[in-house]
Amino acid sequence: MRRPKNVLLRCAAVLAAGLGFTFAAAGLADAAGPQPVAPTELSKATNAARSSEALSLLGKAGGTAKAAASVVRDTQPIYALNPAFVRDASAPVATFWYAATTAAQGGRTLTVFTTPDATGAWHAVNVASGNTEARMVSAAAGALVFTEPQVGAWYALSGTQVRPLNQSAVKSIGARPITVTAYQELVSQRYSDKLPGSQYNENGVAGGYDTTASTTVRSTKHYFLPIAGSAGVLALGILMMARRRYND
Repeated sequence: MRRPKNVLLRCAAVLAAGLGFTFAAAGLADAAGPQPVAPTELSKATNAARSSEALSLLGKAGGTAKAAASVVRDTQPIYALNPAFVRDASAPVATFWYAATTAAQGGRTLTVFTTPDATGAWHAVNVASGNTEARMVSAAAGALVFTEPQVGAWYALSGTQVRPLNQSAVKSIGARPITVTAYQELVSQRYSDKLPGSQYNENGVAGGYDTTASTTVRSTKHYFLPIAGSAGVLALGILMMARRRYND
């Protein structure tokens, strides 16, 4: 088993649909998939990943002292398992989580996370070691990439099939693609008792968090299922992790 790699933390809330920011679709999204992030928004994300804010985060990433950071211009949208899908098979499988841009500094490969604020302005919110997102996007071969962070699994969503992209995903669903219907049944069994309103949640131990608590740094070895606090709110908070697991 590979050892987890450390992550540098900064966190921010991402948007609810009602806060005034929407991702324009290049076309109708797949029935099982989310609305795609518009190219214009990804361009803003790239600019944010190259901003002074991002460079400041990269400067705190350690490595070779005073090494200049370089940030590529290829930014990828990253999606996460949609809490609404856990309860309702007709909901999109995943929702937008953050944009990932690969960077390099002092011989190390890093990834800059960016998200939009309530006004639609994009900001760098985290720097993580490695380039997991870029590798998962490459492995997906054009399919939509999403993660089930509770178990560290990465998947490719294509049409009505979910395909595993790393070993955690193989452990989760098996080595072969499964249908979206089968995946929904799986995550429903896995998480339905941990969503808002459940006893698990009322006890304060649910795998989610309050999206309004945007600046609380939490240190944990676990992955938490992003939870939207109310119906109709299409938003996820950036996951606050102290460690990032690589099982691919």
